[in-house]
Amino acid sequence: MVKCAFGTGKNKDDPRACVSEAVKDFKDPKIIIFFSGEKHFREYAEIIGEMFPRSVSIGCSAYRVWDGFGADKDVLKAAAVEDGITCSGGVIEKADSFALNYMDRVKKCLDDVGETENTVCVEFTVPFKCMEEYALMALNSVLLRNGVPVIGGSASNIEADGNSCREAYVALNGRVYASGCVFAIIHNINGRISLYKENIYEPLTGREFTVTKANSVTRTVMTYDDVPAAKVYAEEVGVPADKISDCFFNNPIGQRFGDDTFITAVQEEGSNGSMRHLARINEGTKVMVMKEGDYRAITAGTIEKIKRETENPSFVMIFHCVAMTLLFEDKRYLDGYGRMLAEAFPDFIGFSCLGEQLETKHFNHTMLAAVFE
Repeated sequence: MVKCAFGTGKNKDDPRACVSEAVKDFKDPKIIIFFSGEKHFREYAEIIGEMFPRSVSIGCSAYRVWDGFGADKDVLKAAAVEDGITCSGGVIEKADSFALNYMDRVKKCLDDVGETENTVCVEFTVPFKCMEEYALMALNSVLLRNGVPVIGGSASNIEADGNSCREAYVALNGRVYASGCVFAIIHNINGRISLYKENIYEPLTGREFTVTKANSVTRTVMTYDDVPAAKVYAEEVGVPADKISDCFFNNPIGQRFGDDTFITAVQEEGSNGSMRHLARINEGTKVMVMKEGDYRAITAGTIEKIKRETENPSFVMIFHCVAMTLLFEDKRYLDGYGRMLAEAFPDFIGFSCLGEQLETKHFNHTMLAAVFE
């Protein structure tokens, strides 16, 4: 049984008072997980690190922060795990260029925890720098062969994108990073840890295409079936070529891996009919253009599945893509969805992220959950 405490700080004018409000019920945490808007994130992280120097403290900036009281903007929400786990934290400071140089840090954290059964690595990565895949490579170079899965999300900001504001941060133990990945390896002493991925999208037409030319480093696809990607996309969604940007939000790309589909957001049209994305699409990958499915039924089904498989979760972490959060806002479903989460999982915390990571893959438009028995 994982023992937790939760808190919210709403005093945006006084960061220290805001932190004090959020952590007033925390005693001697093993780990503190926190989220807030980017404006005072640095102060929050530093103050939490000062107040709890013996605890691992890990967090990131976010568009919305979630708990049993709803999905709020520009507040500080924190969860403290007081008992029932062992954990260790680390950082990959230059994940966009020298990620593999940090393998020893990952190994040290795993050695500190000392267990691989019922263990998970939770990570937060800075967005906008195409570094998520590199961070996953560094983490999985150690964790994959030890059977420890990775789950995480890319930090976001209260503007919900990188066009109007490219500020987004991650933090570990009081230190803030504007470029990098922070992670915590967590072992549940007395129960399982189950991971879930929810996809609310379905194929638009069912037609499938093969990526025949791509640059995985820049996340750019040049051609599908040797035809310019933008031309294929325009024909699939049924709009003129100069109008495809209007469809990017509602019609992301689905990458097929076996029987599973991972959703990838389209960022913009590039030169010569290419398309840039917010996650890598490699040559040879089978893809489809997607549309939203019956998200109300899908989300209710996901919650029911988790409850059925873990009857009494003691702690739940939610990673909710900004795109889904914005969709639910637009459909006036966000409050109802938040209430469903709160009723199902009284002890949960989460955030709206600009990308999601699970095991070896980085993707978008998805909800992830880490459920501690």
